[in-house]
Parts: sequence; C-alpha cells; structure tokens
Amino acid sequence: MMRSLCRENGIEDGSITVFMTFIFLLLFTLTGAALDSARYFGSGGYVKTSAYGADVAVYGEYNRELFTEYGLFGYGGCNGKGGGDWLERYEEILSDNLRERPVSQEKSILPGRYASIYQMSAISTQLEEVHYLTEEKYFRKQLRQWITTEGLRDMTKSLLGQVRGTDRGQREGLLDDMEQNDRLQKEKESSDTKQADQGEEKSGADADGGTDTRQNESGNRDKENPLEFVKELMRDGVLSLVCDESAFCERQLEAREASAMENEELEWTKGKSGTGILKKFLAQSDSMWNDEMLDDQKKKGELIVYAMDKLGSYISHQGEAVPYGLEYLVSGKSSQKDAFASVVSRLFTMRALINFLYVEKDPILLSQSLETATALAAMLMAEAFIPVIQHGILLVLAMEEACVDVTALLLGRRVPVLKNQSSFQMKYAQICTAGKALFRAKAQNYPKAESATRLTDMRSGLGYMQYLWLMLLMNTWEDLYQRTLDVIQFDLREQFNQTFSIDKCICSTRVEITYSIPVLLSGLAGGLVSERGKISRNGTLQRRICVVYGYT
Repeated sequence: MMRSLCRENGIEDGSITVFMTFIFLLLFTLTGAALDSARYFGSGGYVKTSAYGADVAVYGEYNRELFTEYGLFGYGGCNGKGGGDWLERYEEILSDNLRERPVSQEKSILPGRYASIYQMSAISTQLEEVHYLTEEKYFRKQLRQWITTEGLRDMTKSLLGQVRGTDRGQREGLLDDMEQNDRLQKEKESSDTKQADQGEEKSGADADGGTDTRQNESGNRDKENPLEFVKELMRDGVLSLVCDESAFCERQLEAREASAMENEELEWTKGKSGTGILKKFLAQSDSMWNDEMLDDQKKKGELIVYAMDKLGSYISHQGEAVPYGLEYLVSGKSSQKDAFASVVSRLFTMRALINFLYVEKDPILLSQSLETATALAAMLMAEAFIPVIQHGILLVLAMEEACVDVTALLLGRRVPVLKNQSSFQMKYAQICTAGKALFRAKAQNYPKAESATRLTDMRSGLGYMQYLWLMLLMNTWEDLYQRTLDVIQFDLREQFNQTFSIDKCICSTRVEITYSIPVLLSGLAGGLVSERGKISRNGTLQRRICVVYGYT
C-alpha cells in the first residue's frame, strides 16, 4: 500500500519537473526572441544613424566654388569625381561610423572590454539612385530655394514700396530725370536752330562772293543722299555705329556636350513678319506676358530672375570669365562679339519699327520728306516713285533714331517705348550727317536707367536690362536652361578648375545597405522570415536599409 502510494507520488513529482522544464524553455525562447527582435530593430536604427552621418560627411565636401559663385549645391564635378568616387568615400565613412570599438583597441590584449551587441557582418552598400544638378527637377528646386532666400528679398521690398507709394525718394529722382531730359531737349533745339541760321548765313555769303560751291560736289553728293546711311549700315553693320567693337573679349564660350545644338531661329520669330513681331510687342498693354510667352512661364520666370542676378551683361560688367552671359542666353552665340551683335540687331529692328510708326504720322516730317522725295524723283525722272522714295527716307530716319536708341540703351539709359516730338532725337536736317559721334551725343539726352526692373520704368521708358528680359522671355525654356548651365560651367573652369563638369555634380543619392547579424537562438528560429530581411540557414539575420539624402 505504501509502495504504490510512493510510486504514485513519484510519478506526480516527475510530471511537475517536466512541466516546469518546458515552462523554462519557453521563457528562455521568448527572452531570446525578444533580444533578437531588439537587436534587429536596434541595428536598423544604428545603421540608419550611421548612414545619415556618412551622407552628411560626404556632402560636406560639396563644390564650394559652385555654391559661392552661383548659389548652387553639388558634390564633385572636378577632377573626374562622380558616382564611383562618391560611393567610395561614403563606404569609408560608413565603415568608421559602424565600428563598435575604437581603432586603438582593435588589437588590444583585452578586446572583451568592448562588447559587440549587433556583431554585424557582410556589410555591403549599393548606390541605387544618383541625381545630378543638371536634372531639371533638382535644378529648379535649387532655383526656387535661391529665389526664396536671396532673389526676392530686395525685389519684394522695392515692389511693395512702389505699390504702396512709399518710395517717395525714388519717384522724386525719376521726376528729376524727366525734368533734366526736358531741359536738355530745349537746349538741343535751341542749338539746332542756331546752327541752321549760321548755315543759311554762310550759304548767302558764298553766293554773294561768287564762291564755286561745286568744287566739292563730288565729295558731298553722296552725303546729301539719305540712302547713303543705309549703304553704310549694310556695309559695316549696326554694331560699329553704336559701340566700340575693340572692347569685346576674345574668349569663345564652349557649350557642354549635352547642350551642343545648332543655333536655330527663335520660335517667336518663325513665320512672322517684322510687323507681326511689333504687334506682339505692342499688344502688352496690361502685362508683359502674352499667350505665346506664357509657355512654361513659371520655369522661365524663375530662371530669368536668377540669371539677371548671377550672369553678366554688356552694361552690368558682372562675371569675370563670361561678361556676356545674358547675351549668350538670348542668342546662343559662343563669342562676345557675335552674341552682342545678335542682341543689338534685335534691339535695332525693334526700335526701328517702333520709330517708323511715329515718323510716318508726324506732319512736319511728312512734309519735309515729301519735298526731298520730290527733288530726288525729279533728278531721276521718276515722279511715279515719289511715295516710295518718301517712305524710304522716313525709314532711314527711323533707323537713324533706332541707332540713337540702341546707343542710349548701351550707355545704361532709359528710352521711351513710343516716341513723340519731344523725345524724338534726330532732326530731319541731320539725316545726311548721321554717324557714331552724333548718335552718342544725342543718346546723352535720355535719363539713366535703374539696373533692376521697376514698375515706374515702364512709364518713362525701358532700359537695356528690361529689353534683355523681354528677349529672354521669347526664348524657350530648354534653350535658357541649357545655356545657363553652359555659362556656369565655362566660368568655373576659367576661374578655378579646368576639369570642372557641371553634369557630374551630384545633389541627391539613394543608397541601399545590406548587412547580417547572428541570431542568438538560430536552432529554434531557423525558418522565421522578417519584413525586410530573413534568417538564413547558417543562423544569421539579413536586413536591407535604404537611405535617401541630398538637396531637398
């Protein structure tokens, strides 16, 4: 009886021991799983933090010349640096960040002083995505950031002052310029009257004295012909009449391979006559934007604001290596002379057409030109061509006035959009004596223009920079975008490093990091699969981490 009871008691004691053993094994397994889970997720945060630090360190070696000169952010671009160099530097810094013990203790006698919690191995990095500064999306991001922080700071203050009427000092200065312009105009008219009277007295004296006025007939006959100016214009070009060609630099801007293309005719001039272009220009009564210019207006507006501040032009004298950056954006010509000649030609055409609208309606000029046309037709015995000759003379006068206008613009002065009797500089009696010196003297009568675009400038006239703004709007976004990159690259090559390539400047990357950590209970968890990694057969947990960093 007692034996059976003991046996029963023994059996009962043994079952409790087995039960407790299973309970302890389960607790041990749960503890190990919790530790492995903590190590798994903790390693992810540790790797992300280390990878972020590596990104910051690598991008901290950005191209400082590019940022200082043009406010653009990019890594590399010089000495052939590209994606491979970026990844190599990134792996080096990431390895240092992931090290769990100091370098001085790597060969320590007591390495156990530094416990390795994660015991990561098989660490590999792969550059999944590389984005360069020349990509439109990232280039526009940087433009908007620049405009937000720098470009609109002064412009907004100025425009608000004009709208609210608080720019009293600036408006008073504008009124002073207008009064000075009127005073100079009256002095000029008085001087012209005196010269005309002296010329009549001299001609009368020559007639009384029997002087042979025909002794210089062969030399003056050409000068008395108004069409001689057109012949001179066709021979020498507008550029020689409005500026000093010897001042142009000899550099040839080299376009990037990505933007090398034929210089095609501007889209806004294709299939249109000169009158059509003029109508497009004059149709902007309320705004300088029209339907044709509204194509990609936002992108072009951002780029033009940036270019006006960063690139040089004929009158701004900005930019050491490329003093004609804005003219290059307009024309796409590689040399300063060609680029400037293209801009001047457009200015001349525009101003000549606008001036012709005035001269063909002015009654005094119409009567004077009719008299001259009648005399010329009588000499040629072509009375039927009197209207043709008359309009030709008026066109010559408009072209000469256009030369005065372009000269004034290049001198940094403001020219009225539409002319009247007080603002029209050329006198009919001077039509045969037009020349570079006369154009420059008359250009001084116009008031000086502000370098920035101002609301009040539209009322009293436009300056050279405002005309450049209009011309830039008439270009396509792609042309402006690629040419801006050309200027930046060429300028930085000339000033700092000949190996600079803006196409290799990295501004954003996406890196995938793969690593393995050993599992504490590999035998019990051999088939578990996690969200971003899995436990392999050899008892290691693999995980992938993606890190995106760059200019945002």
